[in-house]
Amino acid sequence: MADEYFKSPYGQYKIVVDRFGRRYRVGEDVKDITKKVIGYPLGRRLLLLGAWMSFFFGSVLEYGWGVASGVLESHYGWSAVEAFFNYTAYVLFQATITAWVFQRMREKGLLSLRRMLLFGGALLMLSYYLLANSFQFWISYAGYAAIGGMGAGFGYATGGAVVNKWFPEKRGWRTGLANGAWAYGAVPFIVWYIYAFHQNDFQPVLYATGIIIGIGLIIAGFLVADAPKDWWPKEIDPIQAREAKLKSRELKANPPAVAQFTPREFLATKQGKAQMASFTLALAASLFNVSLYAPFGAAMGFTGGIAFTVGAAGFAFTDGLGRPTQGFISSIIGRRKALTIFYAFMGLGGLGVLYAGLAHIAVLWAILAVATGAVSGACFVFDWLIIADYFGENNIGRNWSTPYTLKVVGGAFGGIGATMMLTFLSHGGWPAVFGVTSVTFTPFAWTVTFWVATLFALTAAALVWFVEKQPTFEDYVKARQKLGEPLPTAPGQPAPVIQTESAADGGGRA
Repeated sequence: MADEYFKSPYGQYKIVVDRFGRRYRVGEDVKDITKKVIGYPLGRRLLLLGAWMSFFFGSVLEYGWGVASGVLESHYGWSAVEAFFNYTAYVLFQATITAWVFQRMREKGLLSLRRMLLFGGALLMLSYYLLANSFQFWISYAGYAAIGGMGAGFGYATGGAVVNKWFPEKRGWRTGLANGAWAYGAVPFIVWYIYAFHQNDFQPVLYATGIIIGIGLIIAGFLVADAPKDWWPKEIDPIQAREAKLKSRELKANPPAVAQFTPREFLATKQGKAQMASFTLALAASLFNVSLYAPFGAAMGFTGGIAFTVGAAGFAFTDGLGRPTQGFISSIIGRRKALTIFYAFMGLGGLGVLYAGLAHIAVLWAILAVATGAVSGACFVFDWLIIADYFGENNIGRNWSTPYTLKVVGGAFGGIGATMMLTFLSHGGWPAVFGVTSVTFTPFAWTVTFWVATLFALTAAALVWFVEKQPTFEDYVKARQKLGEPLPTAPGQPAPVIQTESAADGGGRA
């Protein structure tokens, strides 16, 4: 039987259905699609560059805060809790609110990827202007946290969507490469802040930071576009990929999802619930590392030395560089096995950082901080990878944003939660929380807080290994049974596919 082709604004395509009922749209060239969607042709390499830039220029707010916070605390007279509430509020807007707004407005067709990045770039410039003039709390919380969080979040959500939709057959290291820029994009600014961020001249540095990252995100807006639903590169046979008959090591280790799960179906599976829990716990440990490794090093007396620069900047650098490496490793040994190893190493590595610091061995502290940084971003890159590989690409935006909204829980621990724990364990009490009195964090307080982060990471590793296995076709059927939805037919017969997310699609048959 001859293949049946359909016409679209981008050319001709055929719909291939595998034995699980999953659809693949094959035949349209990426440059024909992008020329029609945005007015000029882009290949997948340029689309990857646009996604990389989306992550790169949004990272400074998150990864630069630990180094900049000390100067801001002193200048504005904030307590550690007051300062790090900024960080928690930033995470709230960057993750929870942005993920929700991003998906709702995208579904309604109100914002294209380009508009998201143009708007996000403008928000970043405004946020750093307000942070430089935050002489009252509300200015900082509204500027850095709310406005900056939304701007950075638009970049994060856009970049991830671009990579996963345009590289469905080889997303491992490519997702890691783009997502890694979310960490190492801050390295130049971290080094700059260590040597040029002082109470008497920090405002010009913040102004320049806002202009650089804002313009960068705006430029990225001209290098992104959406892929049609179910799009698959025409040079790869999706059926062979599904059956792992290709020589691709990644597809053998990580076969495509058996179905395109909707968000409700995602949450109806035990794997979806495990992903929510493991991601949240690992994220709490990760954001603790991001925000408090540098302040911990400073508290141990390491500021002013090469080791402090290497530890603070090197952590962000390896955090970012580690993400494509993690994606590559997971392409060989499988997502689940790799993620279990990374979470466990993050937890145990944190203890090494703790005890090297308490022993006042600056070089060892820096080495372990850099080593731990290499796995601290695993939760972020694997949220995209596991959602796509386990639950499909069509609804990846909404499925990704479901656990990602819980980043605020991790931000609460990595920001205000950890600093309050440190304050009370150091016998500071409420006066120290509100800046009425000062407090010096004790070794006991640091030890307890680090151990809590370690337990979070190790619990996340256990959940991934014991519960978070790729859903089978039977899991898909059970999820639909729970929800009272029509059951798909048995493997070997086309199953109904629920489409819930708007995208550019084609017209009639050829």
